[in-house]
Amino acid sequence: MLNAEAVDLTNCDREPIHIPGSIQPHGCLLACDLTGAEILHHSANVGEMLGVEGDINGRRLEDVVGGEAAHSLRNALATSDDPARPALRHALRLPSGKAFDISLHRFDSKVIIEFEPASNDADQPLEVARMLISRIRNMKSIDRLIENAARLMFAMLGYDRVMVYRFEEEGSGKVVSEYKRRDLESFKGQYFPAADIPKQARILYIKNTIRVISNADNERVAIVPELGEDGLPLDMSFAHLRSVSPIHCEYLRNMGVSASMSVSIIVDGELWGLMACHHYSPKTLSMPQRVAAETFGEFFSLHLSALKQKQLVETANLARRSL
Repeated sequence: MLNAEAVDLTNCDREPIHIPGSIQPHGCLLACDLTGAEILHHSANVGEMLGVEGDINGRRLEDVVGGEAAHSLRNALATSDDPARPALRHALRLPSGKAFDISLHRFDSKVIIEFEPASNDADQPLEVARMLISRIRNMKSIDRLIENAARLMFAMLGYDRVMVYRFEEEGSGKVVSEYKRRDLESFKGQYFPAADIPKQARILYIKNTIRVISNADNERVAIVPELGEDGLPLDMSFAHLRSVSPIHCEYLRNMGVSASMSVSIIVDGELWGLMACHHYSPKTLSMPQRVAAETFGEFFSLHLSALKQKQLVETANLARRSL
């Protein structure tokens, strides 16, 4: 895509990207049984990041995060039954004294708990998202809505380039809107082949509407054990720390991109396109920033759907009047 050097995409459609067996290293992960009691899997950096010594698997959650934090996490989990909308805890302090932003969800008979160092911007990104939503709420033109979406996402998150991709019927995509650093070459109007975003990735974009890659050059952190008692790897379809396909990392590096974020644009249950952000140095989004980006993307999708429906009604009415 877009001036990237050739990447071998032969096996893209068969790559099991939901079960990579590893995570990105800016956070750590625990997977427990459905009661949230016994730890079944952990990322290899849990001990160092959470300040826990000894074996992790087989221990109670309380033994790793402390009784107070475990109680808070179970209460949060009770309010969320949709893996695409994880329960969230901001700046939860663990026995080590460190505070973490934590998201957790149930999926595939397990509870997946993800930890990132706590951010200091819990409210600001959401306030910015509300302000940006107010900017597009009353837009009546689809073209104007799409054009402004890239500019507003650029202002909210500070990526070097923000694009709106629209998927064509045959599966290829087109950059229909862009806002970028002035010194960068424009990609607006360019097309990319369907193979650049393979089928299984598009399925995940419908299930999990935001994907953040902090550094395409980072080492992956292994999930331990690789296989569970059922002989299967941990399914991380809804885990935001899920590591990145080596093929996709190579693809980004060939474009000089270090970090990226994609937010799904879903219209009538179908993947209409993506808001895609590129950064030319490593960039990690905080949990509040991710929530803000996802909230803005959801409102954009709803507003685009409404405008497209209105356009269809107006076209039908015009056709009837011309009879």
